[in-house]
Formats: sequence, structure tokens, C-alpha cells
Amino acid sequence: MSDNDSKKPSGDNNAEKETEEIIKDLENAENPEWDGTEGELVSDDDAEEYEIPETGYKISYVLTQDEIYKCLYNSNLFKTKGKRAVIESIILGLAAVIFFSIYFTTTSQYNHYNLIFGIISLLTIAIIWIVPYVYLNNLAKMMADGKNIEAEIYPTHIDIGRNDGKWSIELDGKAQIQEFDNIIMIFTDHDRAFAIPERVIEPDVYNEIRAILMSGTEPDEDE
Repeated sequence: MSDNDSKKPSGDNNAEKETEEIIKDLENAENPEWDGTEGELVSDDDAEEYEIPETGYKISYVLTQDEIYKCLYNSNLFKTKGKRAVIESIILGLAAVIFFSIYFTTTSQYNHYNLIFGIISLLTIAIIWIVPYVYLNNLAKMMADGKNIEAEIYPTHIDIGRNDGKWSIELDGKAQIQEFDNIIMIFTDHDRAFAIPERVIEPDVYNEIRAILMSGTEPDEDE
């Protein structure tokens, strides 16, 4: 070691070490190494809320008179229909047979009541099947005005219509759904309904759209 080095003050040595440490810290700051700790994103409660746009499926169609009739039929406007109508018709038919049998095999002075009750039973069967058909068919004819329906189906909701007539269905499990005659129909808790014929959904996305609708609703209990 030279005399100059031996005579160098210890303070200078400490300064050199500090300078070297500062340089190393700067180099590490420019090329930091991950230490394996986990991090998480947090939301700023005071910041403005921004929403990520959802991708929706837009459809545009016109319901036919036949489709409207099927929707009305399944809208519980008439409670007596389907299996219930069949069962009630069978019971009334048996009652009519019994009344007419008694009428033709007895000679009681009150026998005419059996004839009347038999006729009433047959008329009730006719009412069960004919009246709903005639009423719903006329109503469907009036509603089939060729109006175009536009809707956009999103994973969380459905937007129907445009401008002032626009309304939405939230797919949060509260609405009820029915499937019948190639039609998907959704009923809201506000007594509104929305029908989507399967014909208006492209086959490539049909399963995806149906899955969205089924997962965001519950089956109609009256189906």
C-alpha cells in the first residue's frame, strides 16, 4: 500500500462507500426485481364510476298472428286450459252421460232436470274449448299490426324498444321464463311479457343466447 493511500482520511472512505450504495440503489430502481408478494386492485370510492361496455345481441322482428295467439294462450289469461281443460271436460262428459241416462230410463216428475243438467254439462264443455279460442284468436288478429320489435340481449339485461317506448328486463333471476312452440317468453314481476321466436336468433349464437336467458330467469311455475 502506498503512503498516499495510507494517509487518505477515513471520512473519504465512508463517502466513497455511500456513493457506491447510492449508485446501486439507482440501478436497482431502474431494473426492479419482483419479490413474490401478492397485490390487489382496489376501487376508489371517491372516483367516478366507469362501466365496461357489455356485448349484446340485437334482434329485430315482427310477430305473426299465430305466434301472438300462442303467446296469449300461454299468458294465463284463461286458467282452464291444457291438462286442466281435458280433465274438466272428461268430468263434465261423464256427468252429461249420467244425467241423460237417468232422463231416458226414469219417469220421475222431476226428470226434466236431468235433461237440463245434461245439456248444461255439454254447453260447459263447449265453453271451455271454444270461447278461449275465439277470444284469443280475435285478440291476436287485432294485435298483429305488423309492428317491428327491436331488442338487445345482454348478459345482465334485455333492452326492448327505442326512445320513449324503451323498457328493460333485468336478468337477475326475478323474471320467469317459458318455452313453447319454438317461442321463448319472459314474464316480469310488473305484469309485462316479452316474446322471442327462435326463428329470429341465428343458429350459431342460439345456444349462447338461450343460456343467458335461462340463467337470468326462473321457470314459470304455471307452465
